[in-house]
Amino acid sequence: MKPTPLLDFWQKPANAGDPVAMLATTFAFEPDFFEQNCLARFLEVSSVNEDSGTVDDIVASVELHELLQNTRVTVLADRSAPVQRTSLLWDMLSCQVSGGLLHAKVTVLLWENATRVILGSANLTAAGYRRQIELGLAADLGPGCLFPPDVLNAIADELESYLRLVPGYDAGAAVFARAVSTLRLLRQRIAQQPAERLAVRVAFAPTNMTTGPLDRLNAVWSGPQPLCATHLSPFWDSKDPTALAATRKLLTGRPADERSQHVAVVLGPRGQISFSQHLAEAVDSVRQLKALDDEIRTLHAKCLLIESKEWVAALVGSSNHTKSGLGLAPGGRHREMNVWLGAPRSSKEGKALLNLIELGKNIPSDAEEVEPKDEDVAELPALPTCFGLCRVTHRLNRSAWELHLGITANNEMPAAWEISLAAGDRPLLTRTQWEANSRPETEVIALMQEALPMYVLVRCDGNELPWAVVADDRHDLPPGPALSSLRAQHLLNALASGRSLAQTLREELERKEAERKSGINLDPLKRLEVEGSLLRKGRALAASLSAMQRRLEQRAITADTLRARLASPLGPEFVATKVAEAYETGQQTRAEAIFTIAEIALAVGRVNWGHVLEHIDRAEGLSLVNESLGRLDALRARVGEEPADLASYARRAVKETRECLAF
Repeated sequence: MKPTPLLDFWQKPANAGDPVAMLATTFAFEPDFFEQNCLARFLEVSSVNEDSGTVDDIVASVELHELLQNTRVTVLADRSAPVQRTSLLWDMLSCQVSGGLLHAKVTVLLWENATRVILGSANLTAAGYRRQIELGLAADLGPGCLFPPDVLNAIADELESYLRLVPGYDAGAAVFARAVSTLRLLRQRIAQQPAERLAVRVAFAPTNMTTGPLDRLNAVWSGPQPLCATHLSPFWDSKDPTALAATRKLLTGRPADERSQHVAVVLGPRGQISFSQHLAEAVDSVRQLKALDDEIRTLHAKCLLIESKEWVAALVGSSNHTKSGLGLAPGGRHREMNVWLGAPRSSKEGKALLNLIELGKNIPSDAEEVEPKDEDVAELPALPTCFGLCRVTHRLNRSAWELHLGITANNEMPAAWEISLAAGDRPLLTRTQWEANSRPETEVIALMQEALPMYVLVRCDGNELPWAVVADDRHDLPPGPALSSLRAQHLLNALASGRSLAQTLREELERKEAERKSGINLDPLKRLEVEGSLLRKGRALAASLSAMQRRLEQRAITADTLRARLASPLGPEFVATKVAEAYETGQQTRAEAIFTIAEIALAVGRVNWGHVLEHIDRAEGLSLVNESLGRLDALRARVGEEPADLASYARRAVKETRECLAF
């Protein structure tokens, strides 16, 4: 069986359309790897390296910004995972499992016309996707989907239950509403799944507070009772054979003397073995996993094969074969996601399941026994659960930003702590100050700096622990430096020509580099300003706004899609903001700026909103458009009230557009 690179699962199928939303869970996490590899593939953007400063990477970062504005992305990770990402446009949430870990590895990818669910053993890390032996399943919704609707709905329910594991969970908070909206869209698509009888039986097998995966074997089993079990797991309870004993209880087939239990292992680079002799005495054999290729890889896949002479079932997912992983320890269960797959042993599907664990050579008699090491595991302790959500939001007057620090007094709160923006900075807040303020559940801190933090640092018990920041309104976030450097005319030209923002930015950066080398001003916008006639400028503006209208008239998949479209770099709000800036910096006259903002408002009014809002709540959609018009009106007022005739025209344009929405 030829292995499939796991990153291929993130690339969209044919005719999938644009990305809409993504929700993933992981135990260990590498934000840089996730952004530059997984997310980049899902969004179809070039890999981004923020530190290089090359034209390619600056363009890719802007392209990523534009695509993320149109796509909801949520990652749920264990509380111990790093949170130092580079963008507030996607949400990072840390989960705390009482007595255990968030250990599930499931990803839901939603495009306009396609949906994929990935379930397996790999964390969102370079080790998981590139260096380790992993096992994963990808199920595309539609005819022939591997996962039936009941399994898909159970996965959606389990994912939603994880949101309540986030310290500071608040169902009304925007960050949770975004995740719930993604799951709602997933359920809508599951409801459209055709009812089919597939060759392989599938059952959802989570580990949670009420069930463990071994409890679900009967849901996929058929025929005579099981005789044989084969384990593949990188981690075990080295001195406790509870998991092996629980598995042996499943083997009730006859004759009894044919019952057997086996373990497949992978030797380390020096021939060492991480399966203890104590456990080896509880099974019938320990063999090497048959090599997939010539690479030396660490085992991280998890699989359990259960066989009879007629039937085979395989447990695939995130559970190590430990008490916590299989839900055999009442007070210390992880949260895991697995599926059982069952099929006749002689069928094509059955043979494929048997091939998941192919046994190879015997273990050398002199193999050194070592404790397994997981290169995915973070070394820092988890952030105490007294620190809930850290949100960034605009102040009421929208002229500055503030942090909302969610803090709850509980038994995990350190005796002393302080919170700062970066290592060595003066604290924003200390426990002493918080207590002097009567221990508020939300402490509000004004941000003075221009750049918004991706995380803050909590110093406690000798550690500096990052606390992820999430944005209340990700569409309200300030643009990055590359986007800020673009002028209104660049955006209008991009709209008129049909070029992407990334293409426009590339041309501008390459022009500036050529100017730097030659010392000659090559800016076509300068020539347009000097040579352009009023008629030609008017035609160019009309072409740009017609293109903006066409972009706005595409059906919105979700309300968030619509909000993103209105606020995107080529949408009415951002373009109008740049027009106001062009007047304030002397690049346009006040009259030109007022007229352009008025025409942008009228372009919004000409949109067929009945068509756009066909798939979402009309009242919610119209409210978002009204809010956008309010921002355009504020920009009009910001430019000024002279000349009076144009100012009056602009006011009427906004008013008439609002009246058009009352259909």
